[in-house]
Amino acid sequence: MSADGRPGLLVLVVGPSGVGKDTLIDGARAALAHDPAIVFPRREITRPADAGGEDHRPVTPAEFRARRSSNAYALAWEAHGLGYGVPATILDDLDAGRTIVVNVSRGIIDTARRLARVRVLSLTVPAEILRRRLAARGRETVEDIEARVARATAFAVAGPDVVTVVNDGSIESALARVIDAIRSDAHAQGVSSF
Repeated sequence: MSADGRPGLLVLVVGPSGVGKDTLIDGARAALAHDPAIVFPRREITRPADAGGEDHRPVTPAEFRARRSSNAYALAWEAHGLGYGVPATILDDLDAGRTIVVNVSRGIIDTARRLARVRVLSLTVPAEILRRRLAARGRETVEDIEARVARATAFAVAGPDVVTVVNDGSIESALARVIDAIRSDAHAQGVSSF
């Protein structure tokens, strides 16, 4: 049980753009759909629903600010010109002992650690693979890609609740490691790497 009395586990998926967070979360959601103890909340984001990426609930910047002010989010942050909110309903799930899996900014980790027991699932990939993945998306210039790769190499998450998954092989292999990290309480005791 966490220090605040919540018996659930908050699994925070973090990593730089291009490491496969959405793909692996979608795969884990499908693989674990039969397990009512594991919840994948739908984030609210200030971007259109058809903008690509994850399935999210679109909100306007004004709605985001109002919902954030009214404590409608358990976790909220802004990054890259967008607002992101994780609905406060996850607190009920945590109180019920469920595991919540959500993609978050690394800047929100310490706030999340005050909410409940946390496992940080840090996804990484070697720089050359990241460079190829970003180029394949076709959304960034060469300069933008190099800036993202530089930020990714500086990306480090530390703590006794961190599990690192290197996503440098097949999706199936990385997905198996992610599912194991979501399900396994053994990793909560120290930094692990898959």
